[in-house]
Amino acid sequence: MFIRKKQNKSGSQSVQIISKSTGKYKVFKTIGSSNDELELERYINLAKQEIERLKKQQKLFLSEEDEIAEKIFSGLSNASVRTVGPEIIFGKIYDSIGYGAIKENLFRHLVIARLAFPLSKLKTIDYIYRFQGINIEISHYIAFLIN
Repeated sequence: MFIRKKQNKSGSQSVQIISKSTGKYKVFKTIGSSNDELELERYINLAKQEIERLKKQQKLFLSEEDEIAEKIFSGLSNASVRTVGPEIIFGKIYDSIGYGAIKENLFRHLVIARLAFPLSKLKTIDYIYRFQGINIEISHYIAFLIN
């Protein structure tokens, strides 16, 4: 965000806060308009204060109970959050074609990961770790594929 003084058709100048959040410049807020330089300086100072206020992240949670929830959420990492969409969709297909009879969980995870994210072996391992929270060594993965 930045501040711009713009000449109006009436001859006065506007002090505006400009944002480029979506790739295009957009007037976020007009602070005021005047012909007087002192008043324009006051508007510029107000715009600076407004930008500083907007930069400060507001608290998501307000009550004491919400602060407890915030503490719990702050302890989470990407590895503790599971993506269940591919597991549900591809898991049903996996089971319906008879692969559910295979009791090796690693096989299930590898098949679903390759369907959802069909890239290299290392990327498959990364996908399983990031979205299932399961850490697999590359040597274990390759040995599993060979056997």
